[in-house]
Amino acid sequence: MNEIPSESSLFSGVYVATLIPMRADLSIDYEELVAHCNDLVKRGCSGIVLFGTTGEGPSFSVEERKQAIKALVVSGINPRRIILGICCTAIKDAVDLARAALEAYCLGVLVVPPFFYKSVEDEGVISFYREIIQRVCNPDLRMILYHIPQFSGVPLNSNIIQSLHKEFPDIVIGMKDSEGNISLIKQVLKHLPDFKIFVGREPLLSEAVQLGAIGAVSGIANVYPELICSLYEYGKDRRKHDSNGELKHLMETLREYPIFPALKNLVEKKRGSSWHAFRPPLLPLESEQSRNLLKALS
Repeated sequence: MNEIPSESSLFSGVYVATLIPMRADLSIDYEELVAHCNDLVKRGCSGIVLFGTTGEGPSFSVEERKQAIKALVVSGINPRRIILGICCTAIKDAVDLARAALEAYCLGVLVVPPFFYKSVEDEGVISFYREIIQRVCNPDLRMILYHIPQFSGVPLNSNIIQSLHKEFPDIVIGMKDSEGNISLIKQVLKHLPDFKIFVGREPLLSEAVQLGAIGAVSGIANVYPELICSLYEYGKDRRKHDSNGELKHLMETLREYPIFPALKNLVEKKRGSSWHAFRPPLLPLESEQSRNLLKALS
């Protein structure tokens, strides 16, 4: 990951929502995380999203997340291949993390809306993002809005997205849609054709890229990076191999299991015990579930 990505490759392609390897005491195994990230880029991915939903971001303290950025960069991970996930209800915590990403020269930040209070007005959500941006006070900040209402309970609609981009056109440059909301993607691109949209639902990747999305932030790419990259390439050029059938079979199998433990279980079988543990309340697969999953995918 030491090479410098070209400008055309920034904010495009497949970014892996990386799982986090941990030791028995639930501390991060940085050496294994570095090895995993390097492997993913060698296999075609553009980079990683650190401490997103798949990476158990809310389960780690602000200081742990800041230390992880430092550890990865010191170990040789190119920071221009890192997008930092920020999932905080406290504005100060979000600002601290955004500043840490900037100090490390990370490519950008992926920011979840405030997620404790529900049914808030659009202006409340806009104000949350505005406060972060104004307090960070750095023109180099690049922010991707994170639409994941199935977890956050706070959807990002077209009004919120357009308002923030209009107010901060050089900072609020894109969004990640993890709901699988093609209608929202179409609506945003209609009004903001250059807005950088990542999808989080892998079965929609090829279609979304054809509509104008720039790539994916994918949890499944932790295990199957070549497959997800091929879906991105097929979206760009229909003459290339269509892997959607392979993905459909994979998704049908994974639906039988809790998705994050299933993915971590598959990585564990390839890379070792550092990929077994979760921070509560998430739990690993039970032994029988693990056996059945591996058998189904063998």
